[in-house]
Amino acid sequence: MTSFLAITGGILGGTPVWVWGLLALLTWLGSLSLRQRSVPLRRIAVAPAVFIIWGLSGLAGRPFDAATIAVLWLGGLAGGGLAGLATGPRILSADPVARRITLPASGWPLARNLIFFFAHYVLNVLAAIQPAHKAALMQATIAVSGASAGYFIGWSLALWRRYRAAPDEPVTAAAL
Repeated sequence: MTSFLAITGGILGGTPVWVWGLLALLTWLGSLSLRQRSVPLRRIAVAPAVFIIWGLSGLAGRPFDAATIAVLWLGGLAGGGLAGLATGPRILSADPVARRITLPASGWPLARNLIFFFAHYVLNVLAAIQPAHKAALMQATIAVSGASAGYFIGWSLALWRRYRAAPDEPVTAAAL
């Protein structure tokens, strides 16, 4: 038990501070979805932008040839994109003048943010502590990077499509 605690403490203590900041941001953004809310379109783009940028940055410094990286990342991108299109947000109403949408309460955005975060985190931790499997784990991180970027690209496309089709309804002060 002591070695487990020592290993866990080493992993958590060795995690860069920015990772904990990112986890806090993604948890906060996801928790906002637990209640119905009216949000400006620009604010709803924060989580997708974080994951798309993180997904692209997942390509940097990988010790594989460009073809391997492209196949893994684009495969993840395609799968994630289809999932994002399928699970894009439901919009209750839209206010095109104010560029706001009203979204229903949902636990999915929080769960989704945590799933992608911990998929990235766990694969990187395992690659650091299991050198014999590092190559396979780094390949998996490339696919997860593509999947997270693809998911949010598909999600954003679904959002835009649903925004354009949503009932036009000015947001009232009570809906805020």
